[in-house]
Amino acid sequence: MLSEILDYIADKLAASEVGARLEMGDTAIARAVGESVKMKFPAPEIVAEDGSWVRLEDMVARVTPISENAFEFSLELPHSVAVSDADGQPSERIDWRGGAMRGVWRADLETFPIFHGNFHDVVLTDLSRAEVHQDGTIETISLDQDLVELTPGLWSGPSALEVKKLEIQPAGEVETLFLDRLSLTSDIRDFDLPAWQALSTVMSANPVFNQEEFAADEQKLREAAEVFATMNAGAAKSTIALLGLQFDTPEQTLFSLQELSLNMAYDNDARPGEYSFGLTVSGLEQAEITIPPEFHPRVGTLKLHLERFPIRQILTIPLRDIDASSDAGMGKYDAVFEKFVLPLIYANRTVVKFEEVSLRAESVSLTAHGRLTAEQSSMLGVVGNAEIEITGLDKLITEAARQAESGESAPEILAMLTFAKGLGRPEINSDGEVAYMFDILLSPSGAITINEIPLDLLQDSGQTSLPLAKPQRVQASIRN
Repeated sequence: MLSEILDYIADKLAASEVGARLEMGDTAIARAVGESVKMKFPAPEIVAEDGSWVRLEDMVARVTPISENAFEFSLELPHSVAVSDADGQPSERIDWRGGAMRGVWRADLETFPIFHGNFHDVVLTDLSRAEVHQDGTIETISLDQDLVELTPGLWSGPSALEVKKLEIQPAGEVETLFLDRLSLTSDIRDFDLPAWQALSTVMSANPVFNQEEFAADEQKLREAAEVFATMNAGAAKSTIALLGLQFDTPEQTLFSLQELSLNMAYDNDARPGEYSFGLTVSGLEQAEITIPPEFHPRVGTLKLHLERFPIRQILTIPLRDIDASSDAGMGKYDAVFEKFVLPLIYANRTVVKFEEVSLRAESVSLTAHGRLTAEQSSMLGVVGNAEIEITGLDKLITEAARQAESGESAPEILAMLTFAKGLGRPEINSDGEVAYMFDILLSPSGAITINEIPLDLLQDSGQTSLPLAKPQRVQASIRN
């Protein structure tokens, strides 16, 4: 088992971009302990082709076979790792307490469906200078994953990465970065891990996308599409959260953010597919702003939801109408979108819901919601509506007038705000504040109205009209 593990690690390192190799300070040893195998790796060192290295202290692992392809493991990590530059000179050292790892390795999937690891009191030290400098500290780092195979080949479960109390100040810099907590969480349901591994192999074997030509390798796209066509993506939701982010100098706080949260989710079982995206920002503060603090947005929210979005049909385009795809230039993204993607969106009548869009400051706020539906027969290709509510507009106009008079801002801003007030419908909102409402409608004819007033009448005193898009004759099947 020891030689197999060493050979596997050596192959993976050799195939990496840096072409690394594994070296040991002494001979690795293994001995049986009941049904387990205990292995010692003395002073392992990973050496890249350019001469840089990563050097660790002794590591001890215990591996227990639990089935033909599954192995339970625990790993006692050392308490430091050193990193060098390309000249082989020590450049960085990382020290920590703890350092335990355990879980289950699936050899057939080449992944850890179960994994638990943690580090405590991490210290980052710069060794490249004459005087050693502490670059930063981290209180804890933890990584946890618990995936179970409820149905053969389909995996479900949560994963989480959490970093607490991060403080970074590189040598020679006056700014210090503070982060109270970073967390990345996800929860998947009925996800086809074997197919995902096969897809990853296809994508990593050779470059699929040519960045210089902004095109893609047609053969590789078809190979990837063949895997994705039968892959069950199930459903998933994930969150990235930042709490207590702050940039400081000895004199002041340059920037601070109380919370940033990014949420994403999809349900591929809701054919052809539902997808959501959410971004929330709160407690935003900046040292230097060009507007009065009471008008500076401190809270913002964006929540989008896509219904009937045919992602599977789009990603498997290379498998359908191969000759026609080649004639259209399958690797050229603009041609693919016009000839293949857009017809699929029309056929499924994809909906984009703006569930919440908001910006809030102390004296002004904007909130909106609406929806757009892909409609092939409409003049602009979409129909939809939106409702916008603005509070504090009168205060904003007063401030804009003051700035225009003093020369701090252009008079056009004042004119725009005054025009918006005249166009809006004043109401008393649920908080008892004066709010200006804007009901926007995009009709099948391509006409846009704001509070039932046609937009083309508002442009140049009605002398010009908005250009009208020509309808396109496109068709597509809504097969899944």
